[in-house]
Amino acid sequence: MAISFFIQSSKNPAPIYVRVREGREVDAKSKTKKTIDPKLFSKGKVKLRKIPTGADAQEKQWIQRANNQLIILQKDLDHLKVLLTDRLNNRTDGQIINSRWLNKVITPRKTTELSKALLSYFDYFLESKKTSLNANTIKKIKVFKHRLERYEDTHGTVYINEVDKRFALSLQRWCDRENYAHNTKVKTLKVLLTVCNHAKENGLPTSTQLPYITRGLKYQKTSHVHLDFEELKTIAATPMPDRRTEIARDWLIISCFTAQRVSDFLRFSKDKLVEMEGMLFLDISQKKTGKPLYIPLTKEVTDILDKRGGEFPPAFSNHPEGNKTIYNSLIKDVCRIAKIHSKVTAHRKNPKTNRYEFMEVPKYKAVSTHIGRRSFATNYYGKINTALLINATGHSSEAQFLKYVGKDGNQQALTLAKAMKSFAEQGA
Repeated sequence: MAISFFIQSSKNPAPIYVRVREGREVDAKSKTKKTIDPKLFSKGKVKLRKIPTGADAQEKQWIQRANNQLIILQKDLDHLKVLLTDRLNNRTDGQIINSRWLNKVITPRKTTELSKALLSYFDYFLESKKTSLNANTIKKIKVFKHRLERYEDTHGTVYINEVDKRFALSLQRWCDRENYAHNTKVKTLKVLLTVCNHAKENGLPTSTQLPYITRGLKYQKTSHVHLDFEELKTIAATPMPDRRTEIARDWLIISCFTAQRVSDFLRFSKDKLVEMEGMLFLDISQKKTGKPLYIPLTKEVTDILDKRGGEFPPAFSNHPEGNKTIYNSLIKDVCRIAKIHSKVTAHRKNPKTNRYEFMEVPKYKAVSTHIGRRSFATNYYGKINTALLINATGHSSEAQFLKYVGKDGNQQALTLAKAMKSFAEQGA
């Protein structure tokens, strides 16, 4: 009897298959639930990523984390091999071993009822949402699940029908004792409400108080850190000490004048450029929303392209997540070198408590991957029609956009008043 794993596709990610052979009578294969980059799979085994010569600390750290996931994948394949070996050794006489049998072992039909325990139901919720939520959202929801696990360590199992106002108060007090930020506490309860409402839709009993567990809870306003036009001019004009910070500086400027998420702008390429009526645009589809966009390129962006022979800056890494991690670290260096030192209040992790807190820091320390998108929205708000800005940023509503740039109803009224005054003066 031989059990082996293999892939049939060169596309990334490629599904991993398992094959069972025994003499001439048995030759069955089936997909496992696992996928992998084909470059990281050879002779039925997972290959770990190699750390390239000259890699910096950030890239080494990212590769080590990626390799930890690959090690877990190999363990899962080893466990599946043990399971198949056990089932084959204990099969009944005359049992047919084919691809259908193999698939049933790999993906057994679920016959159990939905769990009434909140923690267990999280798994069902995530499974049912895996096609409608992106990977980052699922990852964030798992963080809330782990937080609930820690709560249960001292408070016991929480059942869905026990999620009421009394539970909400207990969880808030626990979050306070654990030094979680206020907004983290609010978001945790909102996620639990979403999961419990999902359970209710699937017929599980819930408390009559469930709709009220987040009543009265509001997010604290966070500071909207952005780079203004003068700071961007300073950054663009500041010489960088090496090639990597120069690349990061150019991407930072590009992001601040195109309004796109890091998952989109780091994929910009020359072949996406189009010209319309003498103006240059990028023709892209946003990764998160799938929304197609034409992005007009300002002089700040075309200057970078001209400097680079019509090309966008190169990537830092061949791995998308590693690319983001390296960029996120380097742009702090870029802003520090450009002396973007003004004090801002930012939501930063306190290394002593390992919790996020509001603290005053130099602006360069508060810069992160979303700074470009927020800078674009904030810098152009009030100067360009809001509807056009929303189309560029991809926000789903004006309310969401205004929250993103930190504008409230008073500022909206002020903007309206200025526009009305300008209209009246033109009419005069």
